[in-house]
Amino acid sequence: MKGADIMSFQEEKRNSIKRYLLEKIRNQDTDYIKKTMDNFQISVTTVKRYLKELLEQGILEEQKQSECGYRLKTEEYRFAYDASDFLVEDKIYFQDILPLLQNISKEASAIWSYAFMEMMNNAIEHANAEHISCYVKKDALYTEISITDDGIGIFENIRAYLEKECGYSADIQDAILELYKGKLTTQSEAHSGEGIFFVSKVLREFAIWSGQSVFTAGRCTEKKLIQSHLILYYTSLKSIGTMVVMKLENDTTHTLKEVFDMFAPIEEGFVKTVIPLKKVCPYGEPIARSQAPRSQARRILKRLNEFREVIFDFNGIDFMGQGFADEVFRVFQNKYPDIQLEVTNANETVLGMIRHVKR
Repeated sequence: MKGADIMSFQEEKRNSIKRYLLEKIRNQDTDYIKKTMDNFQISVTTVKRYLKELLEQGILEEQKQSECGYRLKTEEYRFAYDASDFLVEDKIYFQDILPLLQNISKEASAIWSYAFMEMMNNAIEHANAEHISCYVKKDALYTEISITDDGIGIFENIRAYLEKECGYSADIQDAILELYKGKLTTQSEAHSGEGIFFVSKVLREFAIWSGQSVFTAGRCTEKKLIQSHLILYYTSLKSIGTMVVMKLENDTTHTLKEVFDMFAPIEEGFVKTVIPLKKVCPYGEPIARSQAPRSQARRILKRLNEFREVIFDFNGIDFMGQGFADEVFRVFQNKYPDIQLEVTNANETVLGMIRHVKR
């Protein structure tokens, strides 16, 4: 290995150790010193030297009341907008948000530009709100941005649309399910219904809170992500219609193009979706097929004929009922033979049930 390569390797290892330490401290892991020692095979003296360096660089700061004794130095910014003003999402982004997003990767900058403007546009055009607020929180590892309004509430808005325009009795869980599918919009003349779907896919963590219900995507632990933002807004808004919380690594190398190519190739359009069954089955397991219009299988299958490929994600699902499996993998598949149905994260019990109904 050449001298330059050795130096590059050493610098990469140093950065990995620092990031690992910061992640543990950010999550208030009290065993962070031992875990860092074990993970990188370094001494306690070396770990403490890294801690000293991070303190001197202003990345860490002491916080005696925290479990670790340290916390990541965090910048916080708040903005409030009157919805009666002529609000434009790109103007808000470039004037208020972009100047705060320094020292992040070009990929992260592109993702924030897309995600913020999509979600702010939703608040401006769909919420029927009087006030819109924005909160930005940034440390050495991550940036979090939340957008909150005091309007009708996104899930209620979609629920009412499903009843009025689609002709079936819907509840809040039906509304959330439609967000997971994508392509649904309550204003088809001006919107495509793709915004929330793709924003939720490009971010590390994404959550929508409205009317005590939550839509989550990414590696989201909803309570931890949402709690601090909720506390902030309860002190600044009389009521919350919808709150969107977004989180992304500052050094991400993922690109918007990767996500769009996966679900909506430019020459084909939005042709693929993913159904996270654990999140959309109200009782935890996909079981029912009954004739009732609110049955699990038929509720989930609504509008899926609009896609060319559907991936059913069985992560966290231990069992699938015969009726549910038959409705999806035999009845629906026979009705729409050109639609490709895929399965991911399924255990052998689930796969066995799929094979059974296909016989």
